[in-house]
Amino acid sequence: MKKVLVVFDSSYGNTEKLAREIAAGITDTGKADCTVIGVSEVSSHDFTAFDGVLLGGPIHMFRAARGLRGAVTNAINAGLAGKLVGAFETYQSPGHAGRAVKYVEEEIAEKVPNARLFTPGLASLVDGRKGPLNAAEPAKAREFGQRFAAELGD
Repeated sequence: MKKVLVVFDSSYGNTEKLAREIAAGITDTGKADCTVIGVSEVSSHDFTAFDGVLLGGPIHMFRAARGLRGAVTNAINAGLAGKLVGAFETYQSPGHAGRAVKYVEEEIAEKVPNARLFTPGLASLVDGRKGPLNAAEPAKAREFGQRFAAELGD
């Protein structure tokens, strides 16, 4: 069975909830086991043990939050070569949608050219500054996880 690491940065719990929904979608397929961790735990994980990695966080001040940016750097240094790598985010304003996903995808494409980039990433709406996640987003997150698992292969 494949193994997937889902890494999240979350200020108000919305991105963590999204990460856990994505992980549920992956495990629901029966193709992979998931480990879900916060960005503060990235340095203590052996990335070589995973076939796929998903990195996500909120948009903060019009860009990917600092915790996510640091986690991406740490993940790149830990080794993403040959792995399926994807991104997810939470946003409040439609004009900001996609900025964190774009950041992760560009960093991975530039610095780990032999990683397999899973696109498009998932951008999920948060209702209000502190949330909650928009009611439609958990189902989208599970479907995203299922597509990621399918892309991992057998």
